[in-house]
Amino acid sequence: MFTETQVAVTPATVLEIKDGRLLLQLPQRQAWAALALAYPYAPEVGDVLLAIGEEDVYVIGVIEGRGKTRFEAPADLEIHARGQVRISGEAGVKLSGPSVEVEAEKLELIARQAFERFVDVYRMATGVVQNSAQRMRTLVSGPCTLQAETIVEQAEKDVRIDGQHINLG
Repeated sequence: MFTETQVAVTPATVLEIKDGRLLLQLPQRQAWAALALAYPYAPEVGDVLLAIGEEDVYVIGVIEGRGKTRFEAPADLEIHARGQVRISGEAGVKLSGPSVEVEAEKLELIARQAFERFVDVYRMATGVVQNSAQRMRTLVSGPCTLQAETIVEQAEKDVRIDGQHINLG
């Protein structure tokens, strides 16, 4: 036979963090609590959490948090979905590692602005490379070499070539 007991489930504010336990401000009192979340969350003072319990209090949810959630694996980590995987961040998304590799049948990058910074860049295409722009400018501080089987340059207006020496042929 079951007996009826009441267990409080209530929002609570983190007042202090000490030795992995949290001092919470509950509606009627303060109490020390342990995290009982299904994911690794590091609460911060001021977070509003969902607490359960009377004598022993446990945190079972995050209502308003500023702490970090960090998933860490001791070895390789693989994420797989039979559908799409989306990663988004309101303040941005950052990938970092000694080597980052993207492998795809089709790679599409869409941005309002793009900035690339490299020490060296090598691009190889077995098909076409095409750049379309309203304006284009290339700045090279050292020698610039263009080598091709055939070069066709065409302008609807003027063509200017300026240099100390211009060698043709």
